[in-house]
Amino acid sequence: MTLKEIIEIHNEDEVLEALEEMYPETKNQKEAYREVLEYVRHTQTTQFDDFVIHIGLIDPSSNSETFEDGVDEEAYLSISGYSEKENLNFALGFCKWEEWANAEIIIEADLMISGDELAALCIYEMTFYGFDQETIFKELQDLENGITNELYH
Repeated sequence: MTLKEIIEIHNEDEVLEALEEMYPETKNQKEAYREVLEYVRHTQTTQFDDFVIHIGLIDPSSNSETFEDGVDEEAYLSISGYSEKENLNFALGFCKWEEWANAEIIIEADLMISGDELAALCIYEMTFYGFDQETIFKELQDLENGITNELYH
């Protein structure tokens, strides 16, 4: 299933409620997230197989050798891209929203997550660097320019 398919079958208000429950800091940005949901909903459906989106749970306490109680984080949801062609896991923050919309989503087998929560997780990650693709692209350029400047100075 893709993000576009998930958003098409779930109620927008319920996705936004799940978003606020999962990420309370989003409370005052509901309209911006609503616009992102609408963008994905109206994105053209295309065959996309450059990467898949993996959703899982990272539980630092599962490694008893390195876990320090009171120091390490609690378990948290993880979302990442995976390119089979390149055998590469990567962060999705700078991916185009059309790719997010049409990439297949693979959920860890024992993870209990509703469709509303799944959509909320994805749109939160999609907008981590901004609420429009131009802003996100500028963030990427600034990051790349910063790295380039550091390499040559």
